[in-house]
Amino acid sequence: MQHLNGFYSKILNNDRLRPTHISLYMSLFQFWTTNRFKNQFRIVREEVMKASKIKSVATYHKCITDLHALGYIIYKPSFNPYMGSLITIVELSGLQSQRKNTDSAIGRSFNSLQDKSFMDLNKAIQNITSVDFQPPHIFEVQMYFLEKAAPIEEAQKFYDHYENIGWNVSRKFPMKSWTAAARNWLKKVDRIELESRKI
Repeated sequence: MQHLNGFYSKILNNDRLRPTHISLYMSLFQFWTTNRFKNQFRIVREEVMKASKIKSVATYHKCITDLHALGYIIYKPSFNPYMGSLITIVELSGLQSQRKNTDSAIGRSFNSLQDKSFMDLNKAIQNITSVDFQPPHIFEVQMYFLEKAAPIEEAQKFYDHYENIGWNVSRKFPMKSWTAAARNWLKKVDRIELESRKI
């Protein structure tokens, strides 16, 4: 419980985290508890994606590497399909001040503080969902294109094009979803290939 309180306290001040990051962390925390809080434990990507309700492999990889980079977990990917990746959950309960409920007045004030923290967390989650678009990393785009069985060269062209125009749509409107733009890009590529075959 203290660990989760530490996690919630830490995410309140982090604008980079999205709901998918929080969902993934909560799933990893659940796997950690089922592994009896071992220092390191192995995960299977498909199981974690199912538990965290993440559908895209690219989103999963982005979120897990972000959690690693931000110091919430230590992620050691396994390149062996028969052996899961290693995860270490970083101790966060030290961020929360240690309080003992020896006095009922202290207990009441602590409970009201927890209620306030919970309300602050809800506000933070709402702010996270309303944060402006952030451009993807090139590896996310490559993973997405590979998922769609598209050539990796197209991923590079897509990334370079939108990086060049500042991730705007029609050169003037800020992009809201790069995956939607990637789907449109792939449709255009398919249309061009189809027209070239007709000639």
